[in-house]
Amino acid sequence: MNLSKQEQLQRALQDAGSAVVRPPLTLAAVSMPLSAAQIADSNLNIVRNKDTGCIQFIFPAHRAPQLDSAPAVAMDWLVHAALRVRDEITQTMIETIEPHAKPERLLKLGADWQTPASPQHLAAAKGRRVLLLIHGICSSCEGAFNELERDGTLAQLIQHYQGQVYGYDHWTIAKTPQQNALDLLQLLPADGQWQLDLLCHSRGGVVVRSLLADSTQDSTLAAIRTARTGRIAGIGNAIFVAAANQGTPLAQPADIQSFLNIAAMLATISGALGLDLVIALARLVLNQGLQQPSIAALSSQSPWLATLAASPSLLAAARVYYARADFNYGGSALEQTGALINHMLISADNDVIVPYDSVLLPGDQPAPDRLLEFGTPQQRQSEVWHTEFFRQPAMRRFILQAVLSSG
Repeated sequence: MNLSKQEQLQRALQDAGSAVVRPPLTLAAVSMPLSAAQIADSNLNIVRNKDTGCIQFIFPAHRAPQLDSAPAVAMDWLVHAALRVRDEITQTMIETIEPHAKPERLLKLGADWQTPASPQHLAAAKGRRVLLLIHGICSSCEGAFNELERDGTLAQLIQHYQGQVYGYDHWTIAKTPQQNALDLLQLLPADGQWQLDLLCHSRGGVVVRSLLADSTQDSTLAAIRTARTGRIAGIGNAIFVAAANQGTPLAQPADIQSFLNIAAMLATISGALGLDLVIALARLVLNQGLQQPSIAALSSQSPWLATLAASPSLLAAARVYYARADFNYGGSALEQTGALINHMLISADNDVIVPYDSVLLPGDQPAPDRLLEFGTPQQRQSEVWHTEFFRQPAMRRFILQAVLSSG
């Protein structure tokens, strides 16, 4: 079961251990309002908006955002903790932190979101049509997809697939999408011959594309192709929801701090992102630099995305569906959180994290019945952003229609 945001925050501080150099400050200990410039120092400061509870980071040498169309607003921030950033965070440390949120495993969905797939479950799935759910960055299957329980959607999917619905909980900070794909294949029976349908969100789209690339020209893709043989017999439906298929500019070095504050904001108000994982990610990129492979793979300029775009894929024979959003930040519930971000972080139309056009596979022009849009460049909306898709009845209907129409 998901921890509360306060519990996630406390777990992140426990993980930080000796890196915590300042405990939480109370209202009586500071003069309010407190500006970002007043808080800035050589540490990674974790702050909380006094009125909305929104968690944000104030980075070393932080510069307050320049708001193009809004007046400067005094910010009532409580300093929850300050973390040293000069101490190196190793890959081993991240591999210790990330399992706190979830172990890597294949889940059998049905009674709950925590049941590992047993050998008996996998044996029963041999040669069958299977639905597999793959979550995004700093998330989990439960966090990303639990809204499918609304209106009985998940129950209908389980019934349609005769119980063969699985989820892949995996690490998104400690590992790259291609490593996730290889690890997933090792969890499947060598002779499983799954007829696979896929539902993925956000970074999960890059994991899916890595899983299904059909090239021998790249050594990693060749290893994935070899491991896939016998395990996956074919692909039917692939549903990409807010997928980073063509990356996001927020994963580039110049914008990574803004990305982290967006992620912290979304993690505060949504169960889709783990706040403790977002804090671990912030510590990692500040200590190891901005080219952490797990994050660099999501950049619009990612060499890995270029490799995938140039490679054949089993997706060519699949029925591919997309859901995307064009979000208007101004006046939205996100703006009201008081987050330290500029509403124009991505110049292109976007859902706050992924550009509107980047959700589609390169060169694809889907038919209208295979594309669900919440807002368009001609008519943007302020209700559906990157982590809110599965909450929408239209999204759940779209998923059911996609799988039910294909038999």
